[in-house]
Amino acid sequence: MRDFEANYCDPEWFEVARAICEENGLNDSELERAGGTDHVVFFVGEDLVLKIYRPERNCFERESRSLEFAIGLTQFQTPKIVFSGKHDGLDHLLMTRIQGREMTRPEFLALARDERVSIVSQLATGLKRLHEHPTDGFVSDWAGFVEERASTFIERQIGHGVNSKIIEQLPRYIADSLPLIPLDPSVFLHGDVHFGNLRFDGQASVSGLFDFADSRVGWREYDLLAIGVLILQGEGELQREFFRAYGYADNEMDEEMRRRLMMLTMLYETADLRRYALRLRPDAVSLDLYELEKAIWAFV
Repeated sequence: MRDFEANYCDPEWFEVARAICEENGLNDSELERAGGTDHVVFFVGEDLVLKIYRPERNCFERESRSLEFAIGLTQFQTPKIVFSGKHDGLDHLLMTRIQGREMTRPEFLALARDERVSIVSQLATGLKRLHEHPTDGFVSDWAGFVEERASTFIERQIGHGVNSKIIEQLPRYIADSLPLIPLDPSVFLHGDVHFGNLRFDGQASVSGLFDFADSRVGWREYDLLAIGVLILQGEGELQREFFRAYGYADNEMDEEMRRRLMMLTMLYETADLRRYALRLRPDAVSLDLYELEKAIWAFV
């Protein structure tokens, strides 16, 4: 494909996927285009996934290295690489497909409380296990990542249509809060743990975790963001259960932790405060920054 972004929805991707499969001896495989991803992804039959990567952000390198690292480190299944290569200038991976059922946030919120607590506890212990393993062989750009995301955050939020109260508060907020973020990287981070990247076995058992394209090495709490914002946003009691299962004491779940998590939320690769407000409720787009912090991270 000549221009990835301009041709993202082009049916021609099926021909690209077929060519890659044929090059690797998968001539008769049934292809199904997967949605909800930044990259071009195809299910290849029932057991395999072909992922063709956007050329920016080094996601191919990040995911390739991370999948090799993550095998067997948690109680969750993770994909195994079958082959990797380059076609028409674009990197790709063929991986095993994680089996299990999908879950949506409404389905999750409709579960009994003990089932929801079980799920968030499994996620916390799974991440803790990933975080406990040495990151030898990974190159970290954590300090540079933090600096770049903070320096461009206000401009990006203006582009997202964030309300003027928040825009006015952001310079002081960032100046006060950024020093709370440790710059010495310590752990491997999946970087994007949410329902779209999880599979379940039964009602409340997490069976698999995939999509390591946003992985990096950095401060461990960065890996808690997607769960806190995309799964548990505004659910203070469940957030506390999640943090307890990870290993936090109750007296650590304080206002400083909330501020640190909000600053990390703003550093997230796809951070959009207006979208986060809308996930809470429609009128939350009018909240100021401090009100939004308390509404998203409601565990204090």
